[in-house]
Amino acid sequence: MTNRISIIVDTDPGVDDFFCIALACAYPELFDVKAICTIGGNNATDVTTRNALNILKLLRREDIPVARGADSYLMEEFDEPVEQFHGRNGLGNVEIPETEKTADPLSACEKIYQVAKECGGELVIVTVGPETNLALAFSRYPDLPSLVKKIVVMGGTTDKGNVTEYAEANIWHDAPAARIVFESGVPVDMIGLNVTRQAPLRQEIFDGITEVCGDVKEVMSKLIDFRNQEAMHDSIAFACLLNDEIFTWLGAYTYVIADHSEHHGQTVVEEKEPHNSRVAVGIDTEAYYRVMKDMISRYTE
Repeated sequence: MTNRISIIVDTDPGVDDFFCIALACAYPELFDVKAICTIGGNNATDVTTRNALNILKLLRREDIPVARGADSYLMEEFDEPVEQFHGRNGLGNVEIPETEKTADPLSACEKIYQVAKECGGELVIVTVGPETNLALAFSRYPDLPSLVKKIVVMGGTTDKGNVTEYAEANIWHDAPAARIVFESGVPVDMIGLNVTRQAPLRQEIFDGITEVCGDVKEVMSKLIDFRNQEAMHDSIAFACLLNDEIFTWLGAYTYVIADHSEHHGQTVVEEKEPHNSRVAVGIDTEAYYRVMKDMISRYTE
């Protein structure tokens, strides 16, 4: 296969992270998934790493390495697990088969750099959790920005946050890391709550799909119910790599406030040059649902 997009998914699985990883894995003709890198946030890093390994087993993609990430944010310890949104086990209390695979010998930070060098400037990094691993990699390897083509961020918002009035969770949890990422010089596509909230994922997504692999469908259905058929934010962000026209984009200079004020974690989007980002400001929900239905239909017996 040629002309595939080389990808790393940096994630903290995570209920909506499951759907993001499923999208990445469902299109081997389009995406060369070089690694899944894990970070804590939704749960401890040991838990999110084990979840990532088990998800890949369920999706029959154990060829993809999992690199374990940091055990704390850049300047603070992790908070308690977010059981309300991700359950005790990080996967909505849904049990999936355990794999015998273990994490890659390289840390997430090291893996990002190794893969970036191998990809020669063509690597796309999709980050759908706190951006600690990326920030550590940029700080440790000064040449890394020149080796990354683009970063797709599920995080931030142009309107109301979900942790504070101003801040979305992925950015708020490690605002200093997010600031480093946005200031890295690598172009950023930001898909925030302002658009993801508009696209809840309901059970009707399975309508008309009869050949879905039973175990994958069962897990997806349970996860949708666990989240009360709300939006799966991380999969919405990844969908831009399958259809860029799902979103209406605004070229902008975006920066992150990291000062522990009431605006801590806010993504400030300014329509001024130089642009460091494209910010999603509108979404074609029906186009997104078509992407999700196509992805689900690929997990067949």
